[in-house]
Amino acid sequence: MDYSELSEALNSTDGSAEAALAVVGVFLVFILVVCLLAAIFKVITRWVFFKKCGEEGWKALIPVYNDYLLVKIAGLNWWWILIIYAGAILSIMQSTFNTMQNLDNTSSYTALALLVSFLNVFASFAALFARINQSYNITKRFKKTGAYTVLLVLFEPIMLLVLGLSKNEEYDSSVEVSPNGLIGAKTSKASVYCPDCGTQVKEDFCPKCGKKVR
Repeated sequence: MDYSELSEALNSTDGSAEAALAVVGVFLVFILVVCLLAAIFKVITRWVFFKKCGEEGWKALIPVYNDYLLVKIAGLNWWWILIIYAGAILSIMQSTFNTMQNLDNTSSYTALALLVSFLNVFASFAALFARINQSYNITKRFKKTGAYTVLLVLFEPIMLLVLGLSKNEEYDSSVEVSPNGLIGAKTSKASVYCPDCGTQVKEDFCPKCGKKVR
């Protein structure tokens, strides 16, 4: 291979590398834009939902605190927010231990990272259960059926927007819910509502419209 052929081969390789970098760059920009739009949409949905529930909409802009507000609106104990964020906290700890192990090459850091990784699996399931409890209580306070709970768990931003914008949906903080969601949830007469006007019914007849419920 003479000099001209070698130069042509190198130029061809450089062109391929630049093209690959350009593709990666476009892909990263696309991912960044999608994440940014998702974050904006999440803030908008919570802003609308918070206003429906009697909270200031701007609180949706504050990370972590807006998740705490959802816990509060659902009527759960405050410490459920710790369960929701347990997985994220453990992931940060795991990354820290891995970094320290790479720098110090100490087996103790490896053991700690493995332990945290093991705990993180349970934390993920616990966080999901917390979200289910939160959705269950919110559903009850909007006087909806269990199907809404499933939709709220799977499509939370969309369902919060629907509940927040709908003129037919009203949040009632007086509805009795368990502070632990499904754990200790009551299935007594206190959780029955009139099918016509939606009023909470504790007797056989609706106290508002007089319709027989039981």
